[in-house]
Amino acid sequence: MKTSSGGDPPSQVDKPTAWACTAANVFTVPGLGTIAAGRKLGYLQAVMGLGGFVLSLIGFIGLLREWAAAGDLPEHVTPSLWVGLLGIALWGSGWLWALASSMRLHREAREAGKKT
Repeated sequence: MKTSSGGDPPSQVDKPTAWACTAANVFTVPGLGTIAAGRKLGYLQAVMGLGGFVLSLIGFIGLLREWAAAGDLPEHVTPSLWVGLLGIALWGSGWLWALASSMRLHREAREAGKKT
């Protein structure tokens, strides 16, 4: 009995499944559709997306606190702004990677359709 899926090839997807995975990647958590398609790299995409969202939220809350303390937006670049920008960049990278994975799923579905 095999308990590890380390050597299993990723499952083939058809066109409707590829579209569902794309919708999950684009409109929910980046990487969720990639995970649903059986690709393990979707977990890293999801970590990037969720981590970026959390960092963005932390940066935004820090910026609001600095704004409330100063009575106006800070005129210089603050650490909260850097954290927020890093979070946006991390989330965006995860989202673009998940989009690229979705495009690969569509290509694989098209090639599988040609073989049959």
